[in-house]
Amino acid sequence: MSTVDPLQKPKRQFLNLDSLVEFAVQVYDLPISRISIYRAVKSKSLPSFKVNGRLLFRITDVEQWIEGASEKKGGA
Repeated sequence: MSTVDPLQKPKRQFLNLDSLVEFAVQVYDLPISRISIYRAVKSKSLPSFKVNGRLLFRITDVEQWIEGASEKKGGA
C-alpha cells in the first residue's frame, strides 16, 4: 500500500485559459491564441466548463484536441 505525502502537491488535472496557452507552448511547442481557444469552445471541438465564471479545461481533453487537430492536418 502506498502512502501519500500530505506536503506534495497533487498533479494538476485542469487548466484555465492562460494555463492552456502556456501548456500548448511548453508541451507541444504550439503557439495558440486565446481567440482560437474561444472559437474551439464555441464550436464544441474543445470541451470546457465554467466554475465561478472561469473557463476550465481538462488536461486530457486538451491533449486529445491538440493531437486530433495535428492528425487532421497531417502532422506528427
